Amino acid sequence: MVVARRAEKLQELAASLADAPGQIELFTGDVTQADDRQAALDHALQCFGGLDLLVNNAGSGALGRFADATPERLQKVMDVNFFAPAEMIRIALPVLKTGNRPLVVNVSSILGHRGIPLYAEYCASKFALQGLSESLRAEFAPLGIDLLVASPGTTQTEFFDSAIDAAEPPWPKPRGLPSAVVARHIVTAIARGRHEVVISAPGKLLVWANRLFPRLLDRILARYG
Repeated sequence: MVVARRAEKLQELAASLADAPGQIELFTGDVTQADDRQAALDHALQCFGGLDLLVNNAGSGALGRFADATPERLQKVMDVNFFAPAEMIRIALPVLKTGNRPLVVNVSSILGHRGIPLYAEYCASKFALQGLSESLRAEFAPLGIDLLVASPGTTQTEFFDSAIDAAEPPWPKPRGLPSAVVARHIVTAIARGRHEVVISAPGKLLVWANRLFPRLLDRILARYG
């Protein structure tokens, strides 16, 4: 079952999967709204009788200096990127307990491993999701529920088109990976029982550079502050 705000996009997805095996159910709703989250879960239970896999993929970003932004911008980003997945996991937990090899997948970001200038709100939300995921993985282990964190780099989606206060960053914007490639990496990680996957080569480079040379990376990124 797929949840999104735009019914037309859901219909396009369903049409593209018309020849695929299995069934697809669509639910139009906003994951930042508690009533929509509960209704989506209820619909899944009605259609399939249970829940084995929960993928939290909705994301929102903002681009610009934190000092120039408003509290509302921070709230919007945190609502989508952190509070929505956290509360979706909370209400789905009783159902996941009875699932078949149940798993939660939180789609985070390489910016949940290293903060960069002009993305303060986005980085904060993904760091929060990363911390929540690590805590819940330990809490859920006795329940038989696993948790995977997927950290893509730049992906070819509408993310930048819909970013709050979007502006051109002072560095070249990478082309990014096709969303289908990112999805395949996540599916492979699920099949292999991974707990974390960093998908893009530049993302892996940034994560390792931050682990090995954090002060050097601080000096480099300060040039863009």
